Amino acid sequence: MSFLSKVWTAIRTPKPRFVGKDLQGNKFYERALIEMGRPKRTVVYKNPDDMWDYVGGQKRLAIQWSAWLAHTRPNPPTVEELKVDAERQVRVKYNASLIEARDREEGERLKRLRAERHAELVGAPSRGESDSAPYHEVRSTGEPEPATQSAEQDTILPTPNPWDAAKNVPETEAWAPGRPIRRRGD
Repeated sequence: MSFLSKVWTAIRTPKPRFVGKDLQGNKFYERALIEMGRPKRTVVYKNPDDMWDYVGGQKRLAIQWSAWLAHTRPNPPTVEELKVDAERQVRVKYNASLIEARDREEGERLKRLRAERHAELVGAPSRGESDSAPYHEVRSTGEPEPATQSAEQDTILPTPNPWDAAKNVPETEAWAPGRPIRRRGD
């Protein structure tokens, strides 16, 4: 390449201007293109091997920088803005972990209550009772006597069959529109 062609190329395509860097160390550049209306924006990754992680989706650029690269944001983000967003993400993750722990505890509590209710319905001892408690008392004749049942256990209602409601299909009726509605002023 001759000296004049190098000069012409340098004049025609100016060097990219450094705009900023993100919290991971990636650098962002912008180059004004004369023949096109908007500048070209690029990113140079801190580690060149990271490019495949970003392209493959294992890593992501900050949303502010992604918006700037896509020309949906006119100005590049500031470092302070990126730090505030990183702190917000930490708070959101912490709050999400609190909610997940609370949901897990609630699920375990409901599971325990269902097991206790099931044990009551079946007549088996619940976890609170001793495991050595007999299901039936033994009579003096040697025959087992049924255990006494509470009033709640005597009034157990059978579970309704959900398919019974499907058998009672309502009759269809013909439909005809009513009188047309008149507007005011007609």
